[in-house]
Amino acid sequence: MKMRRDMVTGIVGLLTCIFFFIMTQQVRQPANLLEPGPRLLPYVAIFLIGISSIALIVKGYKEREIAEKPYFPKGGVLKVTRSFLMLVVYAIAMTYLGFVITTPFATAAFIYDLKGNSEVKPVSTAIISVVVTAALYAMFVFAFQIKLPAGVLFGG
Repeated sequence: MKMRRDMVTGIVGLLTCIFFFIMTQQVRQPANLLEPGPRLLPYVAIFLIGISSIALIVKGYKEREIAEKPYFPKGGVLKVTRSFLMLVVYAIAMTYLGFVITTPFATAAFIYDLKGNSEVKPVSTAIISVVVTAALYAMFVFAFQIKLPAGVLFGG
């Protein structure tokens, strides 16, 4: 049986999860019940990557008889490069403007960048951007108790 890229990616993801789980066990942090976030964040990330990897393996197994499409369709390399540059600009902007100001704009930019041929309405994009920003802020600040960048221009 020829393995699809989805299955290979899923297997590599699971192996990566196992590696990082073992490496995370090597790091000893003092127990602090008031601040569990920094200790929990690696495990949450490993869990999410593991679930995604399992989903890729299942998808690859279910679609094993379907012919694979080219890895990069026409213009794909340009699109990936543009998305990477958007991440770099987002990181630089977050340094100066902070998380709360830059993330809604970055989310909207990524929605429009990844929409493909779909029609995206500006109102729904704005709502999704604000909700995603609020959810990420709550997750990092309240659940994980990790400070997010306030931005150099705003005294961060």
